[in-house]
Amino acid sequence: MKKILPLILVLLLSACQNTEIINSDNRAKPKKPPKSSEPVTIEGRCAQRTIDGYRDDIKISVKDNVVNSLDWKIVPKSGACRFELKNFTQVATSPTAKLEHKKDKKCNIYVWQDDRHITVATYNCKKLCKQNDRLLPVLLEHDTGACKPAGNDNPQNTAKKG
Repeated sequence: MKKILPLILVLLLSACQNTEIINSDNRAKPKKPPKSSEPVTIEGRCAQRTIDGYRDDIKISVKDNVVNSLDWKIVPKSGACRFELKNFTQVATSPTAKLEHKKDKKCNIYVWQDDRHITVATYNCKKLCKQNDRLLPVLLEHDTGACKPAGNDNPQNTAKKG
């Protein structure tokens, strides 16, 4: 019995180490991507088009999570939207840069980074952009500020720094 007790203890400990957290749908929760603790600093310029015609053209300047300039034109399948810094107020710098529209306080733009890229995304901007639910975040390379191709869309990028 004395030999079996340590074996049971080892088996129990190893079982605990391999346990996945399950949500209410009985699916394993996805692991969160590694976050960068560094504030965003970038001079970015990205113009891209996906094979289905979706287009982005963004020019952004951020230093230590403070957005200094932003001009972002988005053209989904129909219509177009434009987000300019002059129409937003920065309301947060940590943990992400958060811009709030001056007239529609529910419309926000977020800028953050992880170890793979810098992301610029809109949230709840339906009053300003009817295509809001079709707007995709822009992914930028850390080092160059150029477009980072997303998924398997094989975008045709024309990216410039600064």
